[in-house]
Amino acid sequence: MKKNARLLACNVFFIFALAFFCAPCFAQANGTEPTLEQVSAALAKNKTIRGNFTLERTAANKSRALKSSGEFVIASDYGIIWKTEKPIKSVQAVAKDFTVTETASGKRTKIDSSQNPVYLQMALLTSALWSGDLSAVKAAADLDFKSDKDSWTVELFPKDQNVKMALEKIVVAGTWSQAGAGQTIAAATSLCMRLKGGNSACYYMSGHKYDLPLVSVERSYFD
Repeated sequence: MKKNARLLACNVFFIFALAFFCAPCFAQANGTEPTLEQVSAALAKNKTIRGNFTLERTAANKSRALKSSGEFVIASDYGIIWKTEKPIKSVQAVAKDFTVTETASGKRTKIDSSQNPVYLQMALLTSALWSGDLSAVKAAADLDFKSDKDSWTVELFPKDQNVKMALEKIVVAGTWSQAGAGQTIAAATSLCMRLKGGNSACYYMSGHKYDLPLVSVERSYFD
């Protein structure tokens, strides 16, 4: 059970990116720090986002983090694609009900998660955040949201006991800035998964580009 929970937490982490890396988007400025509702609504609007990522994995018993980097594609109608370039090329595409991995040689493996009710519960959570449905989010996780006029942070603590065996919390942080004409921009810039025992995995995102549709090879990961 513990091994399955750890694998579940890793998959949840990748899928969770669907929810909060849909940024930047526009929301009405109110002259003060944003609310959770404003940030959630703003992060749910872009159809396609591309950019660069750096992933840092830290083990509690090691002083140095393991790093990898590459490009990401987030498509709200499909899922997210992580294209790792360094240190070893690979691709991971994550939809709501399955994950596809591709090695440097082009071999693909599809893992169907539809039979795992705990996994589906967490997938529902991320889909709800992605669509701005905070009522569903709060049903699956306890939230701690903080913000000021320039930034925001949300911590999500899973309620499901099986998930909690491996995953302590997910922390998402971002910026909130003026865009002129009475509008502001919300951008998610980091997402960290904190595991039980002190291990962690953090994505740092940059170079966002918007509304460039998927090409045929990218769509094929979600067939």
